[in-house]
Amino acid sequence: MSAPPVPPKGHTRVASEDRRVNLPRRRTTKGPLDLDDPLSPSSPPPTPAKMASPPPPTPMPLAPPKDLSFLMQPQLFHPLPPSSHPAPFLALPPPPVSSSPSQLLASLHLRAAAIAAANAITATPSPAPQELFALWHTRLTALLLLGPPHAATAAQEVKAFSDLSSSFYRDPATGAHIVPWALRVLSVRLQSHATDWRRGISSYYELAREARTAALDPALPLETRTLWRQRLSELGVRVASACVELGDLACAVRALGSLQGEGVAGMRALVLVRAGMGAAAAAECGDATVRALVAMVEGRWEEAVDEWAELAEAEAGGAGAEMARCNWAVCELYQGKLKQARETLEGLIDEGIVFPGLVFNLATIYELCGDGSKKLKLQLAEKVAATGREMTNVSFKM
Repeated sequence: MSAPPVPPKGHTRVASEDRRVNLPRRRTTKGPLDLDDPLSPSSPPPTPAKMASPPPPTPMPLAPPKDLSFLMQPQLFHPLPPSSHPAPFLALPPPPVSSSPSQLLASLHLRAAAIAAANAITATPSPAPQELFALWHTRLTALLLLGPPHAATAAQEVKAFSDLSSSFYRDPATGAHIVPWALRVLSVRLQSHATDWRRGISSYYELAREARTAALDPALPLETRTLWRQRLSELGVRVASACVELGDLACAVRALGSLQGEGVAGMRALVLVRAGMGAAAAAECGDATVRALVAMVEGRWEEAVDEWAELAEAEAGGAGAEMARCNWAVCELYQGKLKQARETLEGLIDEGIVFPGLVFNLATIYELCGDGSKKLKLQLAEKVAATGREMTNVSFKM
């Protein structure tokens, strides 16, 4: 018979079984997608599986066309009553019915161009997007050229576009703006005219940011980048013009100071002339036109007449000569030579030369001639109408 087991004395350590599971060590993450860096020296060499070409991308579905019907509503366009034009213009034969709005604008049938553009926008079938924008540009340009009353109408109508910087006017596939550049710039000018030039300056800077990005994009052809550089320079001039409208001439000079290119020095000089800083303008640009304007600003009329006479002779047959002769007449007017000033301006009209400043100055002289000014203005309107240039009552101070 075996002896019973002897109980252990005191406490003894019983070996337990290790049941812990050895988990694999977690890799160090390298980013949101937890991808290995192929340029890291610690990365394993790429395997054929990693170097395999990716599967072809799934074609993106075509974005639906933009709904631009809100730009084709007849109620957007204001009527253009014929009462805004002098009677001689209303007696002229209408332009050819077959003429397109752009052709009417090119031939200076401004009111007819504006009306034809509005009719084409609201016609059925609706115009394609690019044609629609071209018609809008023709409409707004014609109204702007018609003068102050119609320029205010254009500023009201352009509100139909709302915010042209919104993503709605971007192509969802390419990100390109679907509205032509010229219409975008024109809309900024008109909206500034209706609200505040400060807002216009801000909008010009937004356009400039886009132009600068495109001008520095090496992926674009050289011709395209050159075009964007020209647009950027043009925006700088428009910013300076807006500063002049605000009366901040010092800011206008600074804005032009950052620009380069032909004619920029002359622009800065003209702003300085506007500010009455004749000496600074002459130092900025020694052009004959600037010298003559400085003489006018400082009241040196005899010297100004001599400068304009020399310029008219040097620019004979060109637009510079017409401008010089008009300013020559203004100097004669300030000298009290009313008859000579009138003869100078009427001589330009008789030669078929017509532009707004000339007509306005001659209408002013007629008002100084006495009670017969209304008859003289009507005769002037007949002569202007015969040239084919369309003007409103405001141009004749009627």
